[in-house]
Amino acid sequence: MRIRRLKLKINVVGERAVGKTSLIQRYIEQKHNPEYKGTLGVHMQRVEVELPGEEEGDLMLATVALFDQMGEHAIRENFRDALFYGTDGALAVCDIERPETLHPLADWIRAVSVVTGGVPFRIVFNKVDRAKGSTIGPEESAWLREQFPNVPTSLTSAMTGEGVDDAFSGIISQAVDAMLAMEKDRKVRKALRHRILSAAARRDTVGISKSELFGGIRDAKPDEIMEELDNLVRLNLLVQYDSGPQTFLKSSSAPASFRYQITPIGRKVAASPTEQDLVVE
Repeated sequence: MRIRRLKLKINVVGERAVGKTSLIQRYIEQKHNPEYKGTLGVHMQRVEVELPGEEEGDLMLATVALFDQMGEHAIRENFRDALFYGTDGALAVCDIERPETLHPLADWIRAVSVVTGGVPFRIVFNKVDRAKGSTIGPEESAWLREQFPNVPTSLTSAMTGEGVDDAFSGIISQAVDAMLAMEKDRKVRKALRHRILSAAARRDTVGISKSELFGGIRDAKPDEIMEELDNLVRLNLLVQYDSGPQTFLKSSSAPASFRYQITPIGRKVAASPTEQDLVVE
C-alpha cells in the first residue's frame, strides 16, 4: 500500500450573494448560517480529503485549499493573476432564483482559464431548496449547453446540504484526474526526448534526420517528435543543420534535408539524465 500526498487549490467563483461562502461552510463545517455577509476580498479554508490511489489499495491524501472569491468584476479583472495563479479547479456558482447570475459565469471561467491555461470546472446551481422560485428555464439551459458542452453540473442547497458534498468531491476528483494525466503526459514527453537524444548520440557527428527518427520511433506521432526536437534544440542538447553545407540553425521548422547533431551537453545527458535535464517549462 502506498500513500501519496497532494496539494490542490480550488477556487469558488460567481456573482455576489449566490451562496459561495455558505457552500464552503456547509462542506467543511456541516452547518449553515442564514445571515448573509458578503465576502470582502478573498478567504481561504483548508480541508483534508482522502481519495483512492491509482493502484488498488493505494491512497491519496489531498490538502485542498478552498478560495472564496469576492463576487466583484473589478477585483476579478484587476487582480486575476494573483487570485487564480496555481488554481487546479473551479466551482462556478449561480443562484437558481436569479438567471442573471448564470450568464456571468462565462466571464468567471474565462478569467480562471486565462491565468491557468485551462483547468477543470463544475457549474453549481445553488439554492435548490427554493426550487419553486427557480427562473432558470429552457433558454438558460440551452445557453449553458452551447457555452459549456459536457461540463459537469451540480444542484446544491447550502441550507439543507443537498448536493454539496457531491459538488466539492466532484471538482476535487476532476482536479486530481487532470493533475495525474498531466504528470503522465510529462513523463511520456520526457521519455520521448531521451529516446530522441539517445538516437542522436548513436549517430554522433553525422547527426540524424527527421525521417530516420520517424522510422525508428514508430510509437510516437511525427508532430510529437517534431515538438520534442524543438525542445531539445531550445535546451541546447541538439543543434540543427542543413545536410548540405553545415550551417547550424536555431529553428527546427526544418525541411527534410535538415539533420540534428548532439551537443557535448546533450551527450552527457543522454548517458545519464538527471531529473531536470529534460524538463521543458
